[in-house]
Amino acid sequence: MIVGGVLLASTQPGTLDAVVFAHVDLWPLLLLLPLVAGGFVWAARQRRRCLRGLGNPALVERLTATAHHGNRLIRAVAFVAATACVCLALMRLQYGGTAKIVPASGLDVVIAVDYSKSMLAQDVYPSRSERLEAELGRFLDDADRRGDRVGLVIFAGGARGLPVTRDTRLLKLYLEHADPRTETPGGTALGRALKLALAFLVDARAEEQSTEEGGSGQSDQAIILLTDGEDNSSRPLEVAEEAARLGVRIYTVGIGSRSGEPIAKFKDGQPDGYVTDDEGKYLMTRLDEESLQRLAAATQGRYVRVEAERFGLDEVRAVLEGTSRSQREDTIEIHRREGFVFLLAPALLLLCVSMVLGERRRERR
Repeated sequence: MIVGGVLLASTQPGTLDAVVFAHVDLWPLLLLLPLVAGGFVWAARQRRRCLRGLGNPALVERLTATAHHGNRLIRAVAFVAATACVCLALMRLQYGGTAKIVPASGLDVVIAVDYSKSMLAQDVYPSRSERLEAELGRFLDDADRRGDRVGLVIFAGGARGLPVTRDTRLLKLYLEHADPRTETPGGTALGRALKLALAFLVDARAEEQSTEEGGSGQSDQAIILLTDGEDNSSRPLEVAEEAARLGVRIYTVGIGSRSGEPIAKFKDGQPDGYVTDDEGKYLMTRLDEESLQRLAAATQGRYVRVEAERFGLDEVRAVLEGTSRSQREDTIEIHRREGFVFLLAPALLLLCVSMVLGERRRERR
């Protein structure tokens, strides 16, 4: 790895001993040194030529006898040395420091999880919500190992969540306090969940662009929607079209059966029968695969259905890894100590010397 013009042979974290320049591209400043030195030489020759043209050499010699040629030489050398120190300081001298391995990154993912009461149905063993917990646990553990940034949106009739972060422990703690039996308001608002997830990704993109120094790289972004797909009236397809314009892909993971299951009703957190319509008929919750497939297709994403023998998020994870393999390598982050101050201090001292020294000898009275 090349840093500041110096090749680092080792990629292991540890202490660095090399002295480097952070702005090696400013090396043309060193070309000022021969120009400054040449300027002093030219001035000395012009001075001698002018003295020869003044008249009688003996008289001119008596008039210039008090000139201190040694001080003139010291002043010239000090000024050239000060210029050299300033040029090297502008190239930002650095020394020592440490190097550490930064975990592989490149993905910003927001997981939108359906926590409506329909997710308490048991058409997926042991239940939709418990299967959700297992899927999310595996995904977050893998994301933590790979260093991806993950955000979380929990929704029913409304949506709430956490912005993208590498601290998966915080996400797991947030999930522990989520329960479909207590989520309010009721319903399944896919559009609101996708809108909040997209806002998290837009904020993460703006933050990344503001902190990058001259880099054009950008993390791939995706939304993973885990739900049964039944939406009331939040128009999720419009949000999906906006995500497509921003280059964000939506991967939908369907949880549930096509045959359906009655929606449980709870009172004070305890089962209280099933939800019925005005005619007393049980309301059924079914997996709406068609809606989820349309959402994924609108952003060139992918739809996956959770099955008993297969984790749906595992398949989505494999697809996400293939979207930006070039960014899946660990990088080395180097923190060096700044040493330009050790050049600026001598430069100021040398400039003071060149200004203080006089060009005449002091006469004894």
